Amino acid sequence: MVTSSAERRFFSNLIRLVFIVVTIATVASFFSRFHWFAELFSHFRFYYLLVQALLVLIFLHSGRWVFMAATLLLAIPNAFYVTPYLTPFLIQQSVAEGEQSDVDIVALNLNFRNRDYARVRAYFDAVAADMIVAAELTSAWQDELRSLDHRYPYQVGERRPDPWGLMVYSRLPFVEAELIDLGVAGSVHARVVLNSDDGLLQIFAVHLYSPTNPERAAKRNTQLSELARLVNDSDLPTAIVGDLNVTPFSPYFDQLLSSAGVIDARRQEGFHFTWPTSPVPLWIPIDHVLADPSVRVTRVERGPSAGSDHYPLEISIARLGSGTG
Repeated sequence: MVTSSAERRFFSNLIRLVFIVVTIATVASFFSRFHWFAELFSHFRFYYLLVQALLVLIFLHSGRWVFMAATLLLAIPNAFYVTPYLTPFLIQQSVAEGEQSDVDIVALNLNFRNRDYARVRAYFDAVAADMIVAAELTSAWQDELRSLDHRYPYQVGERRPDPWGLMVYSRLPFVEAELIDLGVAGSVHARVVLNSDDGLLQIFAVHLYSPTNPERAAKRNTQLSELARLVNDSDLPTAIVGDLNVTPFSPYFDQLLSSAGVIDARRQEGFHFTWPTSPVPLWIPIDHVLADPSVRVTRVERGPSAGSDHYPLEISIARLGSGTG
């Protein structure tokens, strides 16, 4: 097949454009700590790395050594963040092998505008978890989920007319249960303590602000800092579950892990992108389970679409040892 000079110019310009776009996006992500808008670019490092891998092959084939070298150099920081989440696929490892779980948890952002109530109820019925963390709980959602009350008699949370309501439903009794303040008025978060077979287990159920403008980004960062402080103030084995509105590729996520002394349980199972559920292939992992070293998370999986714009996150926890949080 013979290509015309016009076609060759078109593809050459297209490749240059892709190179420029992914380069700008990668460089912008370097400034995530300094500007809220730059941080938004950090969440898509997985896609930058995919494109950069393709560009390297193209530049290698065409002999564009300078472009290839620049692409490889810029791919290093993206690979640093992304590669640990690719390891389970490369070595076919699973944290769930040979483990027996104490507590099964489902975390789902319901989407306060979502009206597909029956689909969500059917999913909750099918999964039969020990605990459900339902974010964006409104009055309508609370009414539609009344069927859960007889199976999940232990509840803590609060409904709101906006996206910031939250409810924890549990079939296991609470040793302690309270709403917590993460430094931003009008957002609902909860702390519960369960008595598992191996001792007490503390769970923070949260839904943090989405950083879509400077004010909301500042609120999200305040919540991250306050959450880390609360975890550090406790000696109980702890897990954090919910929609954090941050990906593992953001420096603020790393800061939370280090300051709270927790690990990202998702890393041992891969990405499990949870938002959005739309067919556009730009999904990112913003729903999380984090745990301190004394808590063994044996399973982290993305559940099926249940009608929300988020996929549910399915979690199993087995508490091992008596360490501190």
